[in-house]
Amino acid sequence: MREWKLLNPDGKIKNREVGTDFIPHLDQALFEEFHTVQNPSEKLKLSDELIAELFECDEILITVPMYNFGMPSSLKAYFDLVVRTGKTFRYEDKSIGLLKNKTAYILSSMGDVKTDTLSLVEMHLKQILNYIGIKDIFYYSLDGTADESYARQQLNNQTTSFNNMFK
Repeated sequence: MREWKLLNPDGKIKNREVGTDFIPHLDQALFEEFHTVQNPSEKLKLSDELIAELFECDEILITVPMYNFGMPSSLKAYFDLVVRTGKTFRYEDKSIGLLKNKTAYILSSMGDVKTDTLSLVEMHLKQILNYIGIKDIFYYSLDGTADESYARQQLNNQTTSFNNMFK
């Protein structure tokens, strides 16, 4: 964030730490409330707040480890609250994402060595972000973290590309 702030001195940073700030999981009652709002619950108010944050920003940084071939449940809970019909996408014969002109940066890590271009987490995030209208996505991944020497080599190889990400 420090490097980004140097390059964007007038920019604002909003930090949303879904790993430590509790994000409730989507349940049937909240899903129904998405479509029939009369007396909004605290969960629905949080959903609206999270969506407003996304609309206010130009760039989004997502840092995510891969747990058991997927994203942490706290990040999934976050996206379950922001992917909403009429708020972040709409239908007109097909879905149309409403979050336009945004750039997302995904910093991911995984214990195993990545064999595909994108990890399962990166593919999942790409699909979600594209669905809500975010098409400009850059990936920085550190794989093989279970092997310390391999991970250190990967980190050294990718430091330059990471530093250039925000220039």
